[in-house]
Amino acid sequence: MKAISLLLGVFVVTATFVCAQSLERAELFKDNGLADDAKRELVLIVTSSADDASKARAYYLLGAIAFDQNRISTALSSWRTLTSRFPESKEAKEVAGKMKDLAQIAGEIQGESLSNAIAQGYIRNGDFWSRGKNQIFSIDSSWIANIDAAAKWYDKTIAEFPKSPAARVAYEEKMRALLGWKEIGQYGTSHGLQEDFAKYMPLLLATFEAFEGDFPDSGTLQAFRYQIAQAYWIRKDWSNAKKWLNRIIEKDSGADSFHADLAKRRLEKLKY
Repeated sequence: MKAISLLLGVFVVTATFVCAQSLERAELFKDNGLADDAKRELVLIVTSSADDASKARAYYLLGAIAFDQNRISTALSSWRTLTSRFPESKEAKEVAGKMKDLAQIAGEIQGESLSNAIAQGYIRNGDFWSRGKNQIFSIDSSWIANIDAAAKWYDKTIAEFPKSPAARVAYEEKMRALLGWKEIGQYGTSHGLQEDFAKYMPLLLATFEAFEGDFPDSGTLQAFRYQIAQAYWIRKDWSNAKKWLNRIIEKDSGADSFHADLAKRRLEKLKY
């Protein structure tokens, strides 16, 4: 009996180790763009005798991959299974509060699958006669502060998924929005710094500082430093432009990088 117990213990430890390896492979496949390989590993986990924690993580990742591929209904299906079967898992608690928002997103770009074949037939008939209708609603955003509205959603991402890949992207997209743009055409509206430098530059600087704090090794920091410097010299604020260009060179620590070389060349031509 003792020998059998020992063997069972070895089997459990081995199975747990193998499952952990499989999850690690799946995450590596996902992070490297090999979605099909990742899904194959994850499906093997959820259909195996793996522990609940591993299965919960696998369902979460299956949903995340589907969401990245814009297969919203499939993502929702995986996450509904996750919250139903493993409601106490940290992954279930993470997605539970967002299911309604995701369902609303799904509703605009794709219909939920219907199990009733007769109903599907009726809807196809209706679709035939209304095939010219819009599948995605147009939104009149005139008189709405675009940058403020955009910042709300980027900030929500950063707050709910701190220091995650999603937060990094949200920081970067928020800073791009704050840098601003001008719409095409003679009467195109300006946004961000191009609309109101005094209002949006402090927000850009604060966002950059937070981004640098959360992601000190990000490869885009130098590019954003240069954009900030450029925004200042366009305003003929030579002092601040020089400060940010020198900061790029300092952060380079003597290495011959693209942005450090660019900053040195710009300093040679910068008016004071």
